[in-house]
Amino acid sequence: MLDMNKVAKNIKNARTKKNMTQLELADIVGVSYQAVSNWERGNSMPDIGKISDIAKALDMDVTELLGNDNGTTAVKKVLEKSPEPLTAEELTDVAPMLPPMELTEEVKRTSENEKLNIKALVGLAPFLDDEYLDEIASRVDEANVRDLVALAPFLSDETMTNISKKITSSNVKDLVALAPFMPKEALDDVVSRIEDDSFEGVTALAPFLSKESLDSIVTKALEKGDVSDLTGVACFLRKDTLKKISEFLLKTDDTKSMAKFARFL
Repeated sequence: MLDMNKVAKNIKNARTKKNMTQLELADIVGVSYQAVSNWERGNSMPDIGKISDIAKALDMDVTELLGNDNGTTAVKKVLEKSPEPLTAEELTDVAPMLPPMELTEEVKRTSENEKLNIKALVGLAPFLDDEYLDEIASRVDEANVRDLVALAPFLSDETMTNISKKITSSNVKDLVALAPFMPKEALDDVVSRIEDDSFEGVTALAPFLSKESLDSIVTKALEKGDVSDLTGVACFLRKDTLKKISEFLLKTDDTKSMAKFARFL
């Protein structure tokens, strides 16, 4: 990976040796002097399209400018439009320097030759085009929904809703980690579709569900005749819903469950 601090020192040292101001370098390269200042402080990397211009302005080659490491190899591949696709590691190296659309194209080229797993894409997510990330997420089958947790902050509501439609009773627990990024309506829909004798997985979603959906869970539990699994959602229920539970427990003389719910009733 490119060492940002090393690149910063290389730019500053070469510029000062040429007795050139930041403003002069900025004018030659076609950026603001603040951009040059940020490069030299190690706060940001130059866009990949500016690397050759910077090297030329400072009488350096690209390797001298960036340092002789794997990251430099990746940058040179892009600059020289190499027919050889970047590796997953090289994509990570150049991601902060490439415009989103160009990076997306490089990722597509790489994925034709090397399978990029979700873990590899997570590191690229902040730099990739949102539509492409949504496209990737849409390909994940229900058995691998859990793998999308790290990508979830970068996905659209529409995509998260589509992912929720892949959830069944067998993998509802996988939805818990995704819940903070899901539209409430999508989570409610999952709950309405699940037919399961156990409410354990569903109740873990309680903080993210609507009151109406929680009422539905309680109704199912009452019909089943067992509300013992609902203790964990009690603090999220409406007063009238808690009253129904209380009446049920009194009617069934379930003292054990009453003790569990006592602080909520």
